[in-house]
Amino acid sequence: MRTYLRAANTGLALSGLLLLAGCATAEPPSTGIVHAAPAAHVHAIVSNPEGDGFLLGTHDGIFAASAEGKLLSRVGGYGFDAMGLTLLGEDLIASGHPGSNTPAELGDQNLGIIRSTDAGESWEAVTFTGEKDFHALTASSDGTVYGLATDAIDLLASTDMGDSWSPTGGQLMAVGLVATSGGGLVAATPDGLQVSTDGARSFRPWSDAPMLYALSASPNRELIVGVDAKERIWVHTVGTRGWAEAGTVHGAAQATAITDTGKILVADDSGLTLLPAEQ
Repeated sequence: MRTYLRAANTGLALSGLLLLAGCATAEPPSTGIVHAAPAAHVHAIVSNPEGDGFLLGTHDGIFAASAEGKLLSRVGGYGFDAMGLTLLGEDLIASGHPGSNTPAELGDQNLGIIRSTDAGESWEAVTFTGEKDFHALTASSDGTVYGLATDAIDLLASTDMGDSWSPTGGQLMAVGLVATSGGGLVAATPDGLQVSTDGARSFRPWSDAPMLYALSASPNRELIVGVDAKERIWVHTVGTRGWAEAGTVHGAAQATAITDTGKILVADDSGLTLLPAEQ
């Protein structure tokens, strides 16, 4: 089983006596070196639905990154502020605020829910146009999209690609929201991680989890990654207990992503860094 825990040295037998080796540990992976990143703040990172690599939702539009974590070019011509971004099948669902060159039909002040069927090259207005701004968006494996707008604590859900939304019954303030395999939801809140197993109708505290932000899940929803206030990266494998430390960031983390194989992409004060999966 994959593990992100650093292994301690085992004891060595010398002259019939058991001598313990010094407690040397492998240095955890770290970002720490300046790499290229968009000049604008990165709000969310998702897999690129049209091949290997990633798409970054930033303050100035959607940018692409390679599978190796190298920043590529802006996608499309819309420089909107993508405050929320999630991948639903091969479609992108986003929210945020218009930029100077955003088409007027996508909304004024707030974008509501917008959708792209061509990996971010173009976007269409879907609902809440000009009304709401969703900072937390996630899609579950059954096609349900969950969102939390900035003007309310009521969690909303859509089962028709974002066209219509209904309250789930769950209420919370969250800076991040991810769906896990098996239909679970995890929310990063000011009071710590909260978990729902009933379709976001209710949430309970994840009492033994670290206090995390910049939360994201792997495409298969089997891995969750987040960052704590001490710049440590933590990973949880769905179906197991506990969290494992997986490295450190450089300064404040803006957004994270994790692949199905456990590679972690981080946007932080040092730019974009792809950390390898530990075996």
